[in-house]
Amino acid sequence: MQRRDLMGAGLALGALAAPLVARAQQVFTLRLHSFSSPTALDHTIHLDRWAERVNQQSQGRIVIQSFPAMQLGGQPRDLPQQLEDGVVDIIWTVPGFTPGRFMGTEGLEMPFMNTGRSATMSQAAYEYVSQNLADTEYRGIKIISIHSTDRALIHTSRRPVRTLEDFRGLRLRVAGRFIGEAVTAMGATPVGIPLGGVYEAASRNQVDGFLINWAITQPFRLFEVSKYHSEPPGVGLFQGMLLTLMNQRSYMRLPPELRAVIDANSGAALSKQLGEAWDTQTQPAIDAARNAGNEIIEISPAEMARWRTAVAPAYEAWMGEMTRRNRNGRQLFETIQTITARYGRPT
Repeated sequence: MQRRDLMGAGLALGALAAPLVARAQQVFTLRLHSFSSPTALDHTIHLDRWAERVNQQSQGRIVIQSFPAMQLGGQPRDLPQQLEDGVVDIIWTVPGFTPGRFMGTEGLEMPFMNTGRSATMSQAAYEYVSQNLADTEYRGIKIISIHSTDRALIHTSRRPVRTLEDFRGLRLRVAGRFIGEAVTAMGATPVGIPLGGVYEAASRNQVDGFLINWAITQPFRLFEVSKYHSEPPGVGLFQGMLLTLMNQRSYMRLPPELRAVIDANSGAALSKQLGEAWDTQTQPAIDAARNAGNEIIEISPAEMARWRTAVAPAYEAWMGEMTRRNRNGRQLFETIQTITARYGRPT
């Protein structure tokens, strides 16, 4: 009897342990949706490598299914809603694609708020967002990374921009509302065009130029449809924000040991690392423009001061929008300036 009792107890314990073993070996599949091309830097140096690391460090228990180029349907502007609805678990997007959704983050993209380098601007951006916006526009979202492009500038096809007066009458492609407000304040007309359509629009003279970062000009061959590249040397005009975001419910569904894997591959360190990767792409893009015979125009500090004064209405517009959302717009504006100055923004 005693032996049978021990055997019965052993079987009972085995039955209880079985679900625990099964759970320990459970595989979690996460769907990542991106507007970017599978051959673009966003995938080749970031999203694909990130998915591989997460899979390896979880010993295969987290599988990231990547869907670039909006393969799951919808438009780029739909990505945040798809994340919130749980249609996908992770997205890669930019604030300007969904106007108003990441309004506080768009403040980082305004002219002269930037450091000039992606590595430093990415750290500043992550610090600002995590400390000031996590409880508002990122509620319900696990922030994987927030990093910036390298420095952005004005690329034009027929008419160079050397002074503030040269903006007058130009049609310039922009990627967000507040850089558009700045372009308007300087005398040009902002035009919204998806990145994939910029080359054709410029080649057909539908726009006179575009405001975009250096690194992206090489893979999209935008140096072929621009002849002049105007920037305050070393710092550019602004830097765009790039968001990798996870649905908080998807994150919380993971057991603690797998949440730890996500945590180890998220945050300030990852944002800086991605910034450093972007910075390696700047000089090759500049070289490609020079090799095409294009002219790179350096804007003097005195002229840059005129531009800074001219774009003030864009700052006021952003602060006003934030205040209407019951946030202290002026205080947030000053916070952006303080943080970015600490990371190297020229003052």
